[in-house]
Amino acid sequence: MNLTKEQIEQIKKLISKKGYVHIDVQYEILDHVACKIEELLEERPTLSLEDAFRKVHSSFGIFGFSTLEESYTKSIQARVKKYFWKEMRAFLSSYRILYPILLGLLIYQVSVILNNPKAWVLILSGFLILTSLAFIGSYWPKYQRLKNFASFSTSSNLFQLVNFGIICCLYSYQWVYKVPQGTDSLFFHIFQGAIILVMVCFALSIFVLPRVLDQSIAETEALKRVYGE
Repeated sequence: MNLTKEQIEQIKKLISKKGYVHIDVQYEILDHVACKIEELLEERPTLSLEDAFRKVHSSFGIFGFSTLEESYTKSIQARVKKYFWKEMRAFLSSYRILYPILLGLLIYQVSVILNNPKAWVLILSGFLILTSLAFIGSYWPKYQRLKNFASFSTSSNLFQLVNFGIICCLYSYQWVYKVPQGTDSLFFHIFQGAIILVMVCFALSIFVLPRVLDQSIAETEALKRVYGE
């Protein structure tokens, strides 16, 4: 037998009640359980849809549909990482690499004009923080619109990268620009170098992250059209 549209909607609601709120995850699970529910209802026509759903759910073991959700989420995370490194390689091998180079030269010149060899720390930190806030602000409405899709909410973990970069920028004032007294140890210089390295990598990532997120948004918009949600 074939499930009716009403039965499919009912199964989606049952999946949602199990705690799977992302629309694309629901459809991913639905693809796996619909056929099994159809088979059970054919074998036992008197079985209710809810009971058939419970039987199928229990057949997945103690973790239920969590394995399906985890597998789907991991595939998205792997895809986002692939996008990121693909865009980063393209960025480093294209003319766009001139943007951070020119930015670095500009920051250096300003430091020379100010006659302050450490002024670059404040200028770069300010640039990265302001750019990050603009990045978050520009994508926040899209996040609110697409947050019900795992294909976007999972990739929006890129915001955590931005958050980490901002934290390092704030630390740079205390540990790179305004060096505390009595901190001439090897560990301090390693820590200081790590902050600078993160800031440089973050500066490069700022030129790449919008393209990566735009790809995730395009894929999510396509899913949204397919599912009609």
